[in-house]
Amino acid sequence: MIRSGTSYDVIVIGGGASGMFAAGRAAEGGARVLLLERNDRLGRKLAITGKGRCNLTNTDETAAFIESFGRNGKFLYRAFTEFSNADLVAFFDARGVATTEERGGRIFPSSGGSSGVVKALAAYMKEHAVSVRLYARVREIAIDRASGAVAGVRMANDGSLIPAPKVILATGGLSYPATGSTGDGYAMAAALGHTIVPPRPALVPLETIERFPKELQGLSLENVRATAFAGGKKIASEFGDMLFTHFGVSGPIVLRISGAVVEQHERQARIELSIDLKPALDEAKLEARLVREFSASGAKALRTVMKGLLPRALIPVFVETSGIPGDRKCSQITSVERKKLADHFKDFRLTVKRPRPIAEAVITRGGVDLREIDPRTMESKKVKGLFFCGEIIDVDGTTGGYNLQAAFSTAHLAAR
Repeated sequence: MIRSGTSYDVIVIGGGASGMFAAGRAAEGGARVLLLERNDRLGRKLAITGKGRCNLTNTDETAAFIESFGRNGKFLYRAFTEFSNADLVAFFDARGVATTEERGGRIFPSSGGSSGVVKALAAYMKEHAVSVRLYARVREIAIDRASGAVAGVRMANDGSLIPAPKVILATGGLSYPATGSTGDGYAMAAALGHTIVPPRPALVPLETIERFPKELQGLSLENVRATAFAGGKKIASEFGDMLFTHFGVSGPIVLRISGAVVEQHERQARIELSIDLKPALDEAKLEARLVREFSASGAKALRTVMKGLLPRALIPVFVETSGIPGDRKCSQITSVERKKLADHFKDFRLTVKRPRPIAEAVITRGGVDLREIDPRTMESKKVKGLFFCGEIIDVDGTTGGYNLQAAFSTAHLAAR
């Protein structure tokens, strides 16, 4: 057996946000740390997070953070209380990365980009003498046969063993594989007896059966409500902004309801999206608004009057799908047709064909089963010396900075 000439106290596998922070944290505590990254550079996925703007965290209270992770949120209570959003902002502020708060409590670097965040994490590791190896592929995590505890890692290129009593697995999920998220960590954990909850896309755009979204691609709708129904039963609803694409729909509210859609799609349920284009108005107020508009513009065509009610690009599709001729004069529209239009505003329907592939998801749902991880330390309950942090764990939150905060908070615990 080939053994590396250097031994370490901690080996971190994965050079994303969680791995870099865990490596720096462990080294700051006095450990000799080696970080292994299979890519040619660190922080590749971090560089594209939040469309390259890097939504670091959110100003929400801890309870809201936990709620944002749904079914598995309670697992993160210790992580969020031990290393909070305020702690994260203070960490980056101390390293020259100023932050700014935007709508919805989202926290971004004031620079508007992610490069400063990646550089700050790299500098943090360098400050505490973390050794970094790029193009480093790990074959497996080695186990001491006598004790059953971690003994180090075995490299894929030459089979050499790098000894260490502690390994932190921070390899991420399956989303954005071009950044190096290939699921290697799942195989390593499974080889050591861990249960892997099947990875599925989370925060993912949705394809629709209807083709008209392609005509509307690039059109963003603000302050609307999207509600998903599976087999006629409401499964999720969100208020905010959405986007039409060449394949269907995306944007914040679509991503937030996508987790429920993915689960129902796997059960082969018929899934529909209902878009409330005027959520600030109930049916009665909306119909009264239409009465006023049509009375004031009786000689004008329906499609012309719609310019005061809808984005211009949406009008042809909206009118066509309403079933009422767009050239119909407003004075000729009956009360039944007016009610039909009001209903169309409140329930603009789309049919989901399927979620987009996991490679296009913002994050991955699934991963190492939480029942096999100690939430106080992120250590494996099966293998002494094995720790997890970041997206490899079966937790996934909504959009708004929650997932990146979870990556840093779980790394903080794993590194101690």
